[in-house]
Amino acid sequence: MGDSLSSTRRTTTSTPPRLESEDRRDDVNCPSLNASISTSPEPQVQHDHFQNYSSTEISEDDGELHSGSKNTLRKHSFQVPSSSSVALSLLGSGTTFLLDHTTTTDDLEAQERSHRDCMNRDMVGRTGPRRSSISKKTIYFAWRVLDCFSSPMVTRPLKCAITYFLASLVVFWAPLSRALGSGDAKHLAATATVYFHSSRSIGSMIEGTMFAEIALLYSASLSVLSMLTARFFDGLDHIIVGHAIVLLVFCAGGLGSIAFLKQKMKIATFNTACSLASVSFASILIHEGSIQRGDVSFSKIIQVSVIVNSGIVIATSVCLLVFPYMAIAKLKETSNKTMKTYGNLLSAMTHNFITGTAFTSDEFDKLLKSSQSLMRSLDTLLHESMYEHYIRGTVDEYYFQTRLVKSIQQLSQHIGGLKSSHSMKLRLMEVRHGHRKTSCSELFDVFVHYLGPQMETLVSILQNALEMLPFHGGQLETRIRVDVGLKDTIMSARQTFDDARTSTLREMYSMDVFRSHIESNNQDIGVLLEEIASVCGQFSYGLLNFTDGLLQVLTVIEEYDAYLTKSRPRSWDWIKFWERPTSYFGPFTSEDAVTVPQELSRLFSDDSSDLKFVKPSGPVPLGLRLWRALRTFRRNDVKYGIKVGVGAMIFTMPAFFNETRDIFYHYRGEWGLISFVIVMNISIGSTLSAAFYRILGTVIGTSSAYVAWQIFPSNNIALPIVGFFIALICFHMILTGRPNTVFGRFILLTFNLTALYSYSLSRGDDDDDDDEGGSHPMIGEIAVHRLIAVIAGVLWGVIITLYVWPNSARAELKRKLGILWIRLGLIWKSDPLSKISFLQDSTSQSQYIGVQEEQNLGKSCLKLRDLIAQAGKEFRLKGQYPIQQYNAIIGFTEEILDAYHNVNTMIRRATESSELDTDIIRYTELERKELGNRIFLLFYLLSSALRLGLPLPDHLPNTEHARERMIAKVNEFRLKQVSDARMGNEDEFVLFYSFILATLSINEGLLHIIATQQQIYGTIEDETLAI
Repeated sequence: MGDSLSSTRRTTTSTPPRLESEDRRDDVNCPSLNASISTSPEPQVQHDHFQNYSSTEISEDDGELHSGSKNTLRKHSFQVPSSSSVALSLLGSGTTFLLDHTTTTDDLEAQERSHRDCMNRDMVGRTGPRRSSISKKTIYFAWRVLDCFSSPMVTRPLKCAITYFLASLVVFWAPLSRALGSGDAKHLAATATVYFHSSRSIGSMIEGTMFAEIALLYSASLSVLSMLTARFFDGLDHIIVGHAIVLLVFCAGGLGSIAFLKQKMKIATFNTACSLASVSFASILIHEGSIQRGDVSFSKIIQVSVIVNSGIVIATSVCLLVFPYMAIAKLKETSNKTMKTYGNLLSAMTHNFITGTAFTSDEFDKLLKSSQSLMRSLDTLLHESMYEHYIRGTVDEYYFQTRLVKSIQQLSQHIGGLKSSHSMKLRLMEVRHGHRKTSCSELFDVFVHYLGPQMETLVSILQNALEMLPFHGGQLETRIRVDVGLKDTIMSARQTFDDARTSTLREMYSMDVFRSHIESNNQDIGVLLEEIASVCGQFSYGLLNFTDGLLQVLTVIEEYDAYLTKSRPRSWDWIKFWERPTSYFGPFTSEDAVTVPQELSRLFSDDSSDLKFVKPSGPVPLGLRLWRALRTFRRNDVKYGIKVGVGAMIFTMPAFFNETRDIFYHYRGEWGLISFVIVMNISIGSTLSAAFYRILGTVIGTSSAYVAWQIFPSNNIALPIVGFFIALICFHMILTGRPNTVFGRFILLTFNLTALYSYSLSRGDDDDDDDEGGSHPMIGEIAVHRLIAVIAGVLWGVIITLYVWPNSARAELKRKLGILWIRLGLIWKSDPLSKISFLQDSTSQSQYIGVQEEQNLGKSCLKLRDLIAQAGKEFRLKGQYPIQQYNAIIGFTEEILDAYHNVNTMIRRATESSELDTDIIRYTELERKELGNRIFLLFYLLSSALRLGLPLPDHLPNTEHARERMIAKVNEFRLKQVSDARMGNEDEFVLFYSFILATLSINEGLLHIIATQQQIYGTIEDETLAI
């Protein structure tokens, strides 16, 4: 028996030395030294589904796989017939991962590791004294400790803690503190490292630094213009007018624009830069006091900018020097993991489809979630790698990586289509009984008998190809794995499978059980058999689509390798922004661009400017013209910016009145303003969650600073060490998101603001803080002042969020989910099969669903899941928000999208017509139209009931009868073909395979959505129907 073609998964961590119960000297048994390679004329291909893969977890930050539990699923053996030996031999010859027909690279690596372990033990026995068990245990645990400290779960928080420790020396190290002048704002250096933590890729740090410098420049501009405005009106003896302009234009407008851009960009590094800009501007606007006095003081602006930049420089240096990693290398590693995940998913679904078994364990669901996390990581890493390529002068390589990532991500849609076919097959087999079930089993057995071996062979070759693609270990400068014979092998296997698939479908429809029901015009059995045949045909065709997608990946890889092979002079022409060469800033068409399609982005945005208004025959009323002109201000992101700006202006007003200025300064109102700006979010749920963690984090942070100061008062050695360990804990919470990302940040910011600020006072850095003890700081009073300021800012933010243009995540979820359903209903109502090009003239060709639009439909479901998480944080007297039910609804909607993908794939491939295609599409036109109208009506009713919060009526439009009438019409068409002796190639019915399967999936998905929605809105309160 040959060795497995499915190689064992490599372990991501180093292997510690084994503990031996007794020492071995000369009699060491090294099986790897005597290993031999054997061949077999009929190799057995083993597929180890999920072996050691179920132990993977995906980090939310970078999608990295970490080892966890060691549960494994059973192995599935695919018997490859002798006819496929040639294909397997082609795969083995000339490749980099199969040295023989039976031995893989992983087998050889395992033998090498075994040999190395044996030699190590042998050398210990021959060259040195016998080691005691204690020394071996010591080495073992030392190895384990070293392995633990090399894990990203340890190195990433450690890097951040080191950064914070170094930044705190700006306050605690006297020479550096004196070099930055006097002032109590030196803790802003450590504050900058909390936001711009060093546990980033180099590309992300480059992007963050760029945004930070832009934000500081913007903040400095606001500060200078505010001072100049106050000074100008002070010279005119109208300082009050100057203060009003400063509050309205620079405070409200400046901070409001920052909030608007933060929501508009939705980039993590940009959000961090916005927070830094708010912190630095608030320090100048309120705490420095020049604006209130009508003075112009550039020294404070320069000092704050230098302090913040010192923190950024420290964070960047640690990022580059301590455990650095590049997004380019991480992108390659994640690409490898994604391809291997697809291989496991493909093999598992094929095996379960052939055997007729369901996924009984959670391992398959975990693997699906892992693939989704890896896909999101690919987008993030690709974006970060762009900056690294710009710096390295390899912009052309970035565009090859963009094409590769896009082609890899498209494979996930084919995986979804296969999963939809498998799920529908299980449902059909479960609901049939008696003679119907016997007919189904008989038909399916024929499909497996004729096509099963070829299907297993193709999947075996695809899985091996996926496991070896595309990079060697994911290193930065490594070459791509390219096998000159791999693409030809896959194409040959695809052609063999395609021929077998065509003959198998012809054999199925020529069976007595099928032909007898067609000739007897038994519609019930005929509909059932058509459904089973549709599932089988669609799954087999889905494998062809996946194979074509993988061939596209191989094509991109070959072009990428050809680019890497030739001479590649580095170029930095992107700096010449005035030239903007096409080769750097737009080498691909709009279809290749990784962007959100315009049509769907408009649909899911808050901008209603794309609505088409019917022009009245008479003059347009002034109110209507004004309403249209103000449509920009109806967008949620614009309203959010206005709320933040106006709220900040009102909160800052006491600092500009003589009667309230002193008390505002005494309680450090600038930190209340900063807390208000930071805690404000676009939705109510996010704001309430941030407010809770902000207050709790402030209490913990001030308490930690108070205890540390009481134990080590004014100790510039112990305090930074204490800060290091607190930072280590806080950054662990920030990076892992447990319990919340902002929680650890708020704790560390408050500790920083209290302890480091108190030490600055003790060194006499500020002469204006005698109310808090001066050179003898009253740490308790300082902590209380910070707590009061933060609570005031947080409560003000909650009030503004709840009562000024409130934006509920629950209402937004209902609106966007309802729009998505209506969109899906309209797509199906338009009759997908009517969009095939050969049914239209050349000037009226249209597309069913665009490639980018289809991808964004799936991404919209991810956005809806984010809204569900935010909605669960909103206060609700009725009880806990039904998060589980809404997640289930999104899951059913995603299954419907998989069905849409199947049909969309078939329509895009339908480039050549036949007389039979045209006849059957026209023959079933009325039935398809009736079915499309009913499906749209169901989507519309679901959307309306969801928006109104009402239960659905008892009697809904029945799509099952309309679907069965359409399938019966297909049977009637077959009967007509038999009577006319025109029965052609069954492959010509593949469009209807996809269409029938899609209608089955849509109907099942709608039924599940209806049942789940009834659970949510099944109870009518007394006031529900009150008028």
